[in-house]
Amino acid sequence: MKLEILRAKLKEEGFKAYGAIPNERQMEWYKREKSIFFHFGINTYSDREWGDGTEDPASFNPTDLDCRQWIRVIKEAGFNMAILTAKHHDGFCLWPSKYTEHSVKNSPYKNGKGDIVREFTDACREYGIKAGIYLSPWDRHESTWGTDAYNTFYDNQLHELLTDYGEIYECWWDGAGSKDAKYDWTRWANTVRTLQPNAVIFGSMGSSAYVDVRWVGNERGFAGKPCWATINLSSLYDEIRDELTSGIRGGDSFIPAEADVSIRPGWFYHKSQDDSVRSAANLFDLWLCSVGRNASLLLNLPPNPKGLISDADANSLIDFAKELNSGLKANLAKGAKVTASTKKSDTYSPENTLDESDESFYAPQDDDLEPEITYEFGKEIEFNAVEFGELIELGHHVTSFEVLARISGEWHTLYTNECMGYKSLEKLLPIKADAVKLKIKSYIATPLIRKFALYRFDDIHEHIVVNKEKRNLLLGEAAVTERCGDEFDINFGGIFPFDTIIIKGASRFIINVFNGVSFVNVAECTGSDSYKFFKPINWSYRVKLTVLKKDSPDCKLVPEIY
Repeated sequence: MKLEILRAKLKEEGFKAYGAIPNERQMEWYKREKSIFFHFGINTYSDREWGDGTEDPASFNPTDLDCRQWIRVIKEAGFNMAILTAKHHDGFCLWPSKYTEHSVKNSPYKNGKGDIVREFTDACREYGIKAGIYLSPWDRHESTWGTDAYNTFYDNQLHELLTDYGEIYECWWDGAGSKDAKYDWTRWANTVRTLQPNAVIFGSMGSSAYVDVRWVGNERGFAGKPCWATINLSSLYDEIRDELTSGIRGGDSFIPAEADVSIRPGWFYHKSQDDSVRSAANLFDLWLCSVGRNASLLLNLPPNPKGLISDADANSLIDFAKELNSGLKANLAKGAKVTASTKKSDTYSPENTLDESDESFYAPQDDDLEPEITYEFGKEIEFNAVEFGELIELGHHVTSFEVLARISGEWHTLYTNECMGYKSLEKLLPIKADAVKLKIKSYIATPLIRKFALYRFDDIHEHIVVNKEKRNLLLGEAAVTERCGDEFDINFGGIFPFDTIIIKGASRFIINVFNGVSFVNVAECTGSDSYKFFKPINWSYRVKLTVLKKDSPDCKLVPEIY
């Protein structure tokens, strides 16, 4: 159902939108959940990340280029969207642009007759993948860059890409090198809206007034907790990273976050990084910390100099997809007996949260201050992930909620959260329970709950191995350390006293300890990689560590607890 029709229908039924709300493009973007970025260009051959525009087009010569291979890989991995770097900061164009000589037309590739944007978009259409384009505003080769003439130059290139290659679903703009540039964002945005009205625009800084999707504030692939889709435009314009990461509840604009990260340390292919490809377990963590937090994942997959996706990258991506799909294939809550504290009418029954429809949902009565939905299974089931989602088409309504499980006849809090949004998926340690309860603790407008699911993912976490002779608690056979971005969730498998926490590579981090019901903040370590408690903590089996500052952006973080 079209968004405006759905909203009109809901309005007739008494449900009002609250605050900033999504547009049709943003809802289509939400449903993608995860996308692929292909960084490929002259940097692939110069072994650099940022070229300076002086590179010789003759160096660009992929001998076995096969965009269909790229797309087959991501199709097998369950992705349905891909973005290509048509032009990076070096200004080299992967299509034969009429407006510059710095392009494939002056390279050996197909004797100057090649058009990689064409090959990419054709492959996307063949395999049913949505195509997106990254056209860097910063052009270190073009002599008119920084002048008004460049605004026309760039607009001309936009016209080429948005008229000659079929439907484009995302136009990706970054701010690298452009802080003080006088770009005509209004003109460029109008070009996108005119030529590709269904394309979302990703951007920040000067383009902020026109974007549909925002940067998440880091290039490590994780969203904040919470991660509101609402934010103030000033946060994007000034690139206030904390606000980009978490959004702002009640912000003036609805601009959800896209979490970008590369499968390798670099964005372009470098042979020296062949042994540094992210594992399937790490990709799963990134998915949890982006898609699971009301954002989306944009994963970079750089083709090698032959013009192919390397086996190591492809295998890791496909292994991740297998693990993910194995867990998602069955909603373990199906068939549950569902009851609620109240319901607005039978049309908005809590059973709606278990169907597959995007248009049905649960709604409580207007005077229900803390609505509850209870799911009873009739037997114990084992799960380790919980998913909820609200009808985000009418904006954020839920502002805090609690999830509980009935274990051996007693209710226990599993977790609390602020933001539900389009999707809130929480990974837990395996739990056996015969019932689960959602308790809405606060809301701004009538909470409209669209989905509930329980999953059992395989345990694909990565154990952190340290020196056994130090008697680090993380070395216990039952100890499990799970990492999401720069957050570690550590379970000792039992209660063991400790008084020292170290995170090698960090200089500021927060320590939260589980008290049996919820996590409580007990300390913040600043200016050091270690924190020693005055008195040992001997009452908890679980600790959560959140790193706020690292020694360097790419340093390895290693936690130790004694």
